[in-house]
Amino acid sequence: MKRLFILVVLLAAFVTGCKSADLKVLEKNLQAGFAQTGQDIKVQVIELKNLKDILPGFAFVEIKIYNNNNLVNTERFITNGRYFAKDIIDSKTLSSLKDELDFEFAKVETIDTSKLTLASGNKDAKNVIVEITDFQCPYCKKANALFKEKLADKSDYALYIVHLPLDMHPNAQIMAQIFEAGMQMGFNFKNELFEADYIKVIESKIEDLQEAGTQLNQETLAVLIDEVNNQIINDFAAKTDNPDKFKSLVLSDEIKTKVDETKELAENLNISATPAFYINGKAISGYNERLILKALDDIK
Repeated sequence: MKRLFILVVLLAAFVTGCKSADLKVLEKNLQAGFAQTGQDIKVQVIELKNLKDILPGFAFVEIKIYNNNNLVNTERFITNGRYFAKDIIDSKTLSSLKDELDFEFAKVETIDTSKLTLASGNKDAKNVIVEITDFQCPYCKKANALFKEKLADKSDYALYIVHLPLDMHPNAQIMAQIFEAGMQMGFNFKNELFEADYIKVIESKIEDLQEAGTQLNQETLAVLIDEVNNQIINDFAAKTDNPDKFKSLVLSDEIKTKVDETKELAENLNISATPAFYINGKAISGYNERLILKALDDIK
């Protein structure tokens, strides 16, 4: 159905040629449709961008719906006035036109980074990246590799970490604590933590237990995860100049509180999945490589 809808929209574009989108027609038609419900509903159509350069005859618009003069809904569409679509997909790149337009017109959020750890860059930089992440999230790993590559020759940025270790990732919490403890002692383990694969270590240990005939249950798995967590701490402690201090710091209330404070920030931003990013205040949800690259292109 969605493909058919997009096909109708593109056919309409062919028919209308290079005419501008007639937003008054859209507003009038929507208003007439709502009038049939008998409710006091008003429609306002606002043009955000004329798409003449990429989709002649169409515009990117915001439609606001008011009920009894109270704003009840706001949606963005691509329209030529008569037809409107939620999105149009580029058949060559399979990328979403609406994602790019939404990002272009996204609200710029102000995020307090004063309590966040600077993972890379310069704290006085013009460009600010806030990375909401989990060290065992596969797409977070991909995002880190992309940032590592694309920021290598840039200097005017500050990249801050917000931890959101998900319950499905058994070592993500301790890895967040290892990162914070390392930074406090002058060791940046960000890339090494993302590149590590302790899930495979757990899977290998489970296989060993099964081969030994050990009954697996919640208690057994909890013990196994604790063992791997201790192994991770020891592995990274060995990379420092004071392993004992590092181990103590990783498990300290100070570091746990630091991680918890960043988790609260993610929750306050209504983010419950990773990865997510704020690049110069504009949000990107999930690993959308095209949008990330678009945002990073503006950074020198």
